[in-house]
Amino acid sequence: MTNWTIIQKLAHLLQPAFDQLYQWLGDWGLALIFFTLLVRVCLIPVSLRTARLMASQFVFSRKAAELQKTWTGSKEELSGEIANLMQKHKFNPFSMLLNALLQSPILVAVFAVFSHLGAQASSVLVPWVDSIGLRDPWHLLPLIIALLTGLASRVSLIPREYTPNGQAKMNFFLMAGIALFILWSAPVATALYYGTSSLWGVLERKALSRYTRKLIEAQTEVSTG
Repeated sequence: MTNWTIIQKLAHLLQPAFDQLYQWLGDWGLALIFFTLLVRVCLIPVSLRTARLMASQFVFSRKAAELQKTWTGSKEELSGEIANLMQKHKFNPFSMLLNALLQSPILVAVFAVFSHLGAQASSVLVPWVDSIGLRDPWHLLPLIIALLTGLASRVSLIPREYTPNGQAKMNFFLMAGIALFILWSAPVATALYYGTSSLWGVLERKALSRYTRKLIEAQTEVSTG
């Protein structure tokens, strides 16, 4: 079974949900935004897990940097100590991508659903476009969402005082560039999903940043205790 076949099956499963939401709300754009919020609510446990992993990664990175500065033994022994730190803090950079990985097939399925609907999927939310199943001929929405996504990336789970000054600027250009690349020629529906999810992410990270701070402080105390 190919990846596209899986996406088609997922789109087929999502179509009745969109149809029902449209019947309730009377607008395809509102139906899509409501669907996006439902997806993000279901992913809250994943976001909590990501917060815990981010805290562990931060403490690991700081401890590893301190160890490298003060280490006087051999490189082999240093590698062993860093490996122990990785195990202690359960450091795995790929596991923090779970939220994005879970949303990727949904994003592509949204693309498939609304591409199939085509001109039928009208919405008052984007009045300059005939249908959110079509791409934005002026590329206004992709540009707006890319800018918002870049700004949203500046809100991190890690408290600001722990974040290097240059990191926020780098994140802005990286995330804005990725969003623009994905959304430039995609149906408007894809941009609505992407933008709604990004705005939810800002609120979620703000809500979880205090939780992450407590985790960092607790793990730091354990490490130094």
